[in-house]
Amino acid sequence: MRRRFVQKVFEKLLETEQMNLSDEMLVVAGGTAERDLLRDCGFDHVTITNLDSVEASSHVEPYQWAHEDAQNLSYPQKSFRWVVVVDGLHHCTSPHRALTEMYRVCTNGVLVIEARDSLLMRAAVRFGFSSRYELEAVAAQGGRSGGLENGPIPNHIYRWTEREFKKTIRSCDPTGDHGFDFYYGLNLPYETADLRGWTIRKLLLKPAELLLGAVTAVLPKQKNSIAMVATRPTGVHPWINQ
Repeated sequence: MRRRFVQKVFEKLLETEQMNLSDEMLVVAGGTAERDLLRDCGFDHVTITNLDSVEASSHVEPYQWAHEDAQNLSYPQKSFRWVVVVDGLHHCTSPHRALTEMYRVCTNGVLVIEARDSLLMRAAVRFGFSSRYELEAVAAQGGRSGGLENGPIPNHIYRWTEREFKKTIRSCDPTGDHGFDFYYGLNLPYETADLRGWTIRKLLLKPAELLLGAVTAVLPKQKNSIAMVATRPTGVHPWINQ
């Protein structure tokens, strides 16, 4: 389900011609999942980066591989047309720093897909259907990696809002008016339920999915996944020239 949402976002950006399959693209905090998705979409020029040495060059073919910290990218300004992250910023010590680095090295825009901070999401955490800390990612790696900075300490799951995303982008580039787009997806924690042994709660997920699907059809911002797009200004504020 998560993959379907991400793929639909890319398809929408291609359909509206904000993205082209020939665009130079940088993926931060990425790996084989992003390789499979972008390859299936048909993108030609992709560099996938991560701190994880397991995700070595042979695992992301036919794309390029680089060992990079999303919070301190080694690339010059405006090196890639698009910079993308899928569920990676919440592994950073400073998700906002990583976002501003992504923006720094893009020429056209950034695409960020993360968890959204909403009333329903807070209720899910309160009643134990979601987590504040990503224990399952570390457990899946045998307790050796997958947490904060890809280390063994489970990271806090930083959840975003549209307003917070806009403020961060505008703060790192105050020269003009950006283009912003947002898309929403609903993804229930079936994999998390297995990893945590939620036998009873897993049985409740399917009826919960039907109920939440009806609620979020009316209130889409209550979905738990958000794709956030920011494109560079096409002009500068008049007071800059003045």
